[in-house]
Amino acid sequence: MSTDTSPRFLLFITGDSPIGQRATTNFRDLAETVYKEQYELEIIDILSQPARAEENNILAAPTLVRLTPSPPVKIIGDLSAEGRVRQILGLPEQPGESPSPSH
Repeated sequence: MSTDTSPRFLLFITGDSPIGQRATTNFRDLAETVYKEQYELEIIDILSQPARAEENNILAAPTLVRLTPSPPVKIIGDLSAEGRVRQILGLPEQPGESPSPSH
């Protein structure tokens, strides 16, 4: 469930690859901890939707794109470095803390 103010993300993957599955799992685990159910995630397979990747200037997969809050942010990889992902997204280091405002 999301609201109009919920963070919105796109996750670009290539088919059913293991790295894409890891990125999906890693992001969902983090997002459920931080946002609970108050976020929106769209998973886009660039093999079946190459135009979406081109529209978003995606050059590698997996790539996570945070659309909102602004500014947009892209993270390439399987999102396993949780501390780094939190830092890039402006999230608190400790689960349970409120997300910090965007930079």
